[in-house]
Amino acid sequence: MIDLATRFRRGLALGAGLLALALVTAGCDAFTDKDLGDSNPQTPTIAQYIQEVRVLSSLEAAVDEAGLAGTLENDGPFTVFAPVDEAFSPALNPSLNRQVTQKVVEDHAVSGAVASGQLSDGQVVETLSGDSLTIGTADGVTVNRATVTNADAEASNGVVHVVDNLLIDAVDRATLTPRFTIFARLVKEAGLESALRSPGANDGRTIFAPTNEALLNAFDANNNGSIESFEIDLDNFAPILQHHVLDSVFLAADVPTSPTSVETLEGTDLTVERDENTGTVTVAFGEGDAAVSATVETADIVVDNGVIHGIDVVLPLYF
Repeated sequence: MIDLATRFRRGLALGAGLLALALVTAGCDAFTDKDLGDSNPQTPTIAQYIQEVRVLSSLEAAVDEAGLAGTLENDGPFTVFAPVDEAFSPALNPSLNRQVTQKVVEDHAVSGAVASGQLSDGQVVETLSGDSLTIGTADGVTVNRATVTNADAEASNGVVHVVDNLLIDAVDRATLTPRFTIFARLVKEAGLESALRSPGANDGRTIFAPTNEALLNAFDANNNGSIESFEIDLDNFAPILQHHVLDSVFLAADVPTSPTSVETLEGTDLTVERDENTGTVTVAFGEGDAAVSATVETADIVVDNGVIHGIDVVLPLYF
């Protein structure tokens, strides 16, 4: 048994200078080769800023679906941590749950206009939804597991800091991600929502989330495209879900290239391995002919409380 330590890689450096719309160009350090939209001769509102900067189009869609465009246009002042489009990969569908979308958007905003130079290491700020964000300043400015890549875009009703990751926990991420909606529903029905929102004992969790297709293949006995109550025993399903979760965080590139045993929340062991040539990660349970192996199809979905890896097979707990 070995412990895989958290080794998150942040590939983008803190952008220098102000990102005011009047000065934004395609050559801005954090957005090389990106067209950030037309300049605006006047200081924009936060809502206008999000609308004008093209690499914030996914955030704009979420703001619109949440019904918060008017708030970011007329109210404030606010400080908004605005994730770029790449942070939404794999793509979210904000229309899957408008209430959750509203919470997620509000989790990217705090009351008051706070410049990056006013933030302090270890500072905890409350979001508009009532959740909290933890600020770091030791190596640039970070917010939870996201890095501020461009700071201090002035708006008429606040300030915008552009970040490279979504500020979202694993349950909300799964709820709004089309390929994980069944997983998210079963987590809630099995009473594990709180556990999969928390960081656990080791500052985060690694979740091997079976895709919708994997779950349907395993439990949709009548092949009608859904998992119904008679097809699954929720009293025994919580351990199966815990069997897919580790109480430590690692990215796909951190998985050893030789078979390595890791302990799950359920107390059982999984064997993880990364192919040295392709980088493909497999997760297996059991031995010999009874072993079941899953492949990570979607790797490194970073969330506030760890990372999600989408897998193509449900790993059974009992044989």
